[in-house]
Amino acid sequence: MRRSGGLRHLLGLTVLLLLVVVPATASAATTVRVFHASYAVVQATPLAAPPVTVGAHGVVHFRFAPGYPAAGVQGTSPGLQGTSVTLPACAGACTDRYLPASSSPIAAGHYAERVIFTVTQPRNAGPAVGFDLEIAVHLTTGWVSGSAYFSTGVATGAATSTITLRVYVDLGAALPTVTAVLVTDNRCLSTAACP
Repeated sequence: MRRSGGLRHLLGLTVLLLLVVVPATASAATTVRVFHASYAVVQATPLAAPPVTVGAHGVVHFRFAPGYPAAGVQGTSPGLQGTSVTLPACAGACTDRYLPASSSPIAAGHYAERVIFTVTQPRNAGPAVGFDLEIAVHLTTGWVSGSAYFSTGVATGAATSTITLRVYVDLGAALPTVTAVLVTDNRCLSTAACP
């Protein structure tokens, strides 16, 4: 009798341990959510989706200050607004790198969340498309976020082209633990400003 009671006790402890350890392990993975929004909520016909696809993401460490330019100019009031920056025209495919307009330059020794987007550049006849990106990164210490404002520019040829767009959000000097990344992309009402 004593033996089966001990076995039940051990089995109960094992199940309890699994209930505690498995969810903690599963929650350590970083989740990425993408939200597509539109500023055209007051219009009868909403704008088309922005020409942006979210690709890879991850934390990078900068031994030296990268000096990337800010993506657009932050507005003076809260919310998504500011002047966009035009992405370079590409014949087939190219790459560009930016910081959010709402962030300070990344210092040497800092960590950053890098989110990679693929942007479709319209053919040379245009039209260019304005869009913005909101990136919110959840750390164990709280949230860090940034806003970036872009215009697609146009391709240099008769066909569309793509640009790989890398946007970096400064996470500070301490090694961060990222638990979630939320990305919101909006098509803007013009190429010069958002909204």
